[in-house]
Amino acid sequence: MSTHSEAANKNSSVRLRELISHKRKQGQLQSALTLAKIGRRLVLQSEHALGKDEASRKAFELYLEFEPNDQDVKEALAELLKTPQQKPIAQNAVKQKRFFTNGLYAVASVFCLTMLSGLTYFSMSSNAGDSLSPNNTKTPQAVIQSQQVHSSIQSVSASSAISSASSSQAIAQDTTPIIIRAVGDVVLGTNYPNAKLPDADQQKRIVELSQTLVHADVAFGNLEGVLADEGEPRKDSGKSGYYSFRMPTAYASLLKDMGFNVLSIANNHSLDFGREGLQSTVKALEAHAIKISGTSQSSSAVIDVRGTKIIFLSYSYLTHFTPMDNEKQIALDIANAKQQASLVFISVHAGSEGESAGGSPEAEEYFMNEYRGNIRKFSEFVIDAGASGVFGHGPHVIRPFEIYKQKPIFYSLGNFIGFRTLSTKGKLVQSIIAEVRFNADGTFLSAGIIPLKMDNLGIPNVDYSVQTLNNLDDLLNEDLNKQPPLLLLKTHSVNREVP
Repeated sequence: MSTHSEAANKNSSVRLRELISHKRKQGQLQSALTLAKIGRRLVLQSEHALGKDEASRKAFELYLEFEPNDQDVKEALAELLKTPQQKPIAQNAVKQKRFFTNGLYAVASVFCLTMLSGLTYFSMSSNAGDSLSPNNTKTPQAVIQSQQVHSSIQSVSASSAISSASSSQAIAQDTTPIIIRAVGDVVLGTNYPNAKLPDADQQKRIVELSQTLVHADVAFGNLEGVLADEGEPRKDSGKSGYYSFRMPTAYASLLKDMGFNVLSIANNHSLDFGREGLQSTVKALEAHAIKISGTSQSSSAVIDVRGTKIIFLSYSYLTHFTPMDNEKQIALDIANAKQQASLVFISVHAGSEGESAGGSPEAEEYFMNEYRGNIRKFSEFVIDAGASGVFGHGPHVIRPFEIYKQKPIFYSLGNFIGFRTLSTKGKLVQSIIAEVRFNADGTFLSAGIIPLKMDNLGIPNVDYSVQTLNNLDDLLNEDLNKQPPLLLLKTHSVNREVP
């Protein structure tokens, strides 16, 4: 970018820089970080050189959608609104890639991300300096969803920057999106070989996780272990690296109370206690009206959301279920599912395990000399075959997210809960809840995350701290050339009743 353009962009954010500096001096580091990243995203995504303090004004408006009671920003915005804005300066240099048009659309070179309910843009870059130059640090990734739906819509409609093309494509405001929230591995403790089960207070904390799941039409997870009150293990748990997870059948009610209505059991722990353990698990879940995918070859979970049918199909590297390399069968499964449903989501349990298993998957993976599949090849294949999205789990660590042919792929969601069973060492302490939104006709709208941090018991807590956001940015940003934005979600809007 030319020196002239750099100077113009700096001129566009003078007041913003001043306020960021003020907030830092006052110790308001979270607010300073948020403002800095909103400003950087505005500059990076602008198709022209911004006018005098135009970036400041836009950044303040977007920030107030997320933090409407910040008096400093309200006053700064009021001052700017009193001053007529300078017209944008034409820019002859190569245009930046267009990511959004005034908060209603996010358009990357690889996908079109339609934002509903008004969105505030917020990058999760680990560099939060005052510099808003487009040449500074790596491309930001995440965005924050506004808490004030009505004020956001007013802000969007009031702007003059929405193009006529975007406006003609906009989804009507009264259209209710179908919201799916998905998590990774779920282990509520184990009673084998020793009892490591939550007490009454800990169970209460676990049930309170419903506050993060019932804000969606469908809550999906991977049940890592069996629900059984007895039985002999198939594995020798005395050997290093071999574990068997067995939860009481009564814990099916905990899973229901947590908000789950779909669970996958196509994983390497669903047969820890043989076919009897698997049958016990299915019986317990069905008794609590929890849909199951992965119980046998090509089995699926079908759920209805306001008249729209949604199907979940689950696969893994294991031959006990439809193996992820059986492309002929999987393509047939997806084709059959698409005849019944508007949305078909794929769950896959694959990949290496542990803190070192992060990053973008690129090839066949092995763990403890066992073949664990090629999750990138698999994910792209199922999208090509017609799937609506992919939720990966198994590595126990978060892996990057990307858009492939306008469909979301989460390569690994990490652990959701692993009460006294799953490690919380290093990167494994981080977790996420993934959210995807679709129209009833199957059109992808947006994707987002709720950041989580595990405590020493393996119970997650929602955590929006700067450290957690930066750690997640590193995990979600590793090795991918295509960096779509994610919404950083709040959990205030409820689609389902809390149990």
